[in-house]
Amino acid sequence: MTGLAYYAGCTAAYRLQNIARSTVKILKRLGVDFKIIGGNEICCGSILFNTGLIDEGVKLAEKNRKQFADLRIETLITECAGCAKTFRKVYPEHLDFQIKTLHLTEYLDGIIKKNNLNFSHKYPIKVTYHDPCHLGRGLGIYDPPRNIIKSIKNVQLVEMKRSGEGSRCCGAGGGVKAAFPETAIKLGRERLRDAEQLGVDLIITACPFCTRNLNDAANSYGSGLKTKDLSEFLLDCI
Repeated sequence: MTGLAYYAGCTAAYRLQNIARSTVKILKRLGVDFKIIGGNEICCGSILFNTGLIDEGVKLAEKNRKQFADLRIETLITECAGCAKTFRKVYPEHLDFQIKTLHLTEYLDGIIKKNNLNFSHKYPIKVTYHDPCHLGRGLGIYDPPRNIIKSIKNVQLVEMKRSGEGSRCCGAGGGVKAAFPETAIKLGRERLRDAEQLGVDLIITACPFCTRNLNDAANSYGSGLKTKDLSEFLLDCI
């Protein structure tokens, strides 16, 4: 059995299941041998750590470590930026966690380069990329998602003024969406306006939290600009 596993995360598993399905379909189409934790998957504890409930977070972390060991998992792939940051940076601060964690964009960027893969969108489209806080400022992952987008034919990538390290938060992370929903929507609207100034057809991001909140914000004031997770977008291009 392979030591590679896909970890969906709570938001993709329960609220935005199309992201989880898209990720699995992409990996299968690319011939990747991997495990799915599925119904036995336990929350990574990101929100607990971010809101100061450290003891509860460590308990979850210990359960995950044991489950991953029982499944003989050596490397985790996740599309959730929050999960990726939690496994990669937070867990090692509180326990002996040796499992390698890759965000999906890192993994796919490597496969595309190694195999010189070519993808194409069915029609010309102008997009912009929103940097999730946990993925960008949290893990320093800025290039892999952009490399993937740029590798797709018929796709024009344009950058928002506030991007990369200076990217504006979507408003959903760190428990804000749950504790202060109005603030989350307000921040999401500001980010949408950044993109609307570019005249793009679509916002692409690489985090279920960002995808959900930006679409919620768009619906709150009738914006026609939609946000798609990179996994969903890429699946249409393979």
